[in-house]
Amino acid sequence: MPNPDTIVTISAPATASMLVQGSKFIGYVAPAVSEEAAMDELNDRRRKYADATHNCWAYRVGRPGDLIERSSDDGEPSGTAGRPIHDTLRREDLQNIVCVVTRYFGGTKLGTGGLVRAYSEAAAAAMKAGTIIHRTMKRVVTIDFDHEQTGVLYRALEEFGLHLVPGAYDDRAHGTIHVPASRVERLNARLKELTHSGIDLSAGETIIE
Repeated sequence: MPNPDTIVTISAPATASMLVQGSKFIGYVAPAVSEEAAMDELNDRRRKYADATHNCWAYRVGRPGDLIERSSDDGEPSGTAGRPIHDTLRREDLQNIVCVVTRYFGGTKLGTGGLVRAYSEAAAAAMKAGTIIHRTMKRVVTIDFDHEQTGVLYRALEEFGLHLVPGAYDDRAHGTIHVPASRVERLNARLKELTHSGIDLSAGETIIE
């Protein structure tokens, strides 16, 4: 069963190029955690290949279950470029990624089917040139606890494979942990089971590690 906290993405930008009946296709993929990051990558490619016939693209950014997905044919016939690029990303279930395929027209029209194949293959070649990695979506959880609960807390965290980063100590102790998002409620329930009181959890921002 797939891990609900796992994000499959690419570790670093990668490129690959190919010739199809005289047209040159340059596929490019890069990690991007937001629409702004994806558009920055796209604009960099547009500047680099300002003389290209087309710079077609697609991205999938955000968190599992809440992805933002966009694509563009950039002047190619509708559905022949952006969608095939996007479909290539989806087939591999890649997230937090942007793909741009640049085309220099070579004088021979490829037809609808030929364009779909060329853009799909260029996107796939760029992905193959890169390194696929798995990252984890986590919540930053703040813990406040009574000093006498320290031992119980550390044993519970060890069960979950978690590490406490200590914070301030006053009449109570404080710290933070990074918990896989789907396990926050289980951790909270386990601590209540062990102590009933004396340990308070507060889940904060979501991060990707």
